[in-house]
Amino acid sequence: MGQEFSGILRERITIERQVSERDALASAEPQYITVGVFWAAADALQGGTASEAESRSAMPRWRFILRETRAIKPGDRLVWGDRIMTISSVILEHRLIPKTILQAEEKR
Repeated sequence: MGQEFSGILRERITIERQVSERDALASAEPQYITVGVFWAAADALQGGTASEAESRSAMPRWRFILRETRAIKPGDRLVWGDRIMTISSVILEHRLIPKTILQAEEKR
């Protein structure tokens, strides 16, 4: 069962967390630290309502499934190839194979 799960994890994603650092003039500059690099399965999520799906402002949403980890939090940044997303939810599932399910929305 675990080997079958491993076979669907084909995408490499990086999770980053924002930290605020001060520069020489004491201005806050957003910087990101890497929380981890993971293998994941990626699925596109469909829009909720027809009007929401047709909206120009609607950004693509994705679901990622990866091995169980407690290091990821909502609000973290997900980098997948050239796409940058914000994680909106993190679900820990403990059924047959423990896994983490992320939902993320692409940034403009």
